[in-house]
Amino acid sequence: MTSLNRKSLFKKLVTVAGIAGVSSLVAVPGFAELNRHTNGFNQSGDRVFDLADNASQDRTSPRSPASDPNNNNTPGRSPNTPNTPTNNTPGRSPNSPINNTPGRSPNTPTGGETSPNSLSSQDRNFVMQAGQLGMLEVELGRLAVQRGSSAGVKQYGQEMVEEHTQANEELMQVAMQKGVKLPTEMSSQNTALMKRLSGLSGTSFDTAYKQAMIESHNQAIAVFQAQSQQGQDPELKAWATQKLPNLQAHLQMVNQMLADTSQPK
Repeated sequence: MTSLNRKSLFKKLVTVAGIAGVSSLVAVPGFAELNRHTNGFNQSGDRVFDLADNASQDRTSPRSPASDPNNNNTPGRSPNTPNTPTNNTPGRSPNSPINNTPGRSPNTPTGGETSPNSLSSQDRNFVMQAGQLGMLEVELGRLAVQRGSSAGVKQYGQEMVEEHTQANEELMQVAMQKGVKLPTEMSSQNTALMKRLSGLSGTSFDTAYKQAMIESHNQAIAVFQAQSQQGQDPELKAWATQKLPNLQAHLQMVNQMLADTSQPK
């Protein structure tokens, strides 16, 4: 093939394929070599080959790090490491949740929330007082069943054992959920009262027992009313409100027994 024919053929290919297609033509075996040995091309034809060669080199040569948009230039990071937001707080892991509230743990409840096991001092005092009063009611009731002389005292004592045992169990379940333990021993004052009544019998015991029940229930009603009105824990407040009518009924019963025995026969 003559030089003129080669030049004409190349111009036609360039017209059809364009500059970008020349790079693929250069890759055809023998074509680039054919052009290199052709002296009939003018300067513009040689320039076309130069452009084709440059285009071919751009496709085959590796990209520089600066020209790669996916390049991660962070020192010490793997090129395949995703560019995730980092936590710039000193001493924290990059994946640790950021807590912007100074002095608070990430798991600390916010706002007005409180931990399930935390109680105010008022709520704790109520649990302790209610536990002591309930324990006293049960122990004095058992004593009334054993030492009472009248059927009314014995029956009343048995009712106190049953109802206050159930109430104590309910209070224990609520207190355990709050992380509070009920008292397991009576106070020194209640222990002294038990000891005094244990030394009595007959009508003397009945009279002393009724008076103890009046004082005990008056105290319990005051404690439960305060919790019902001012308690901060919703469960304890609701429980105190629920039990308050029972305590008032117990007080009314013992007052009626006391009135009956004072009436002349």
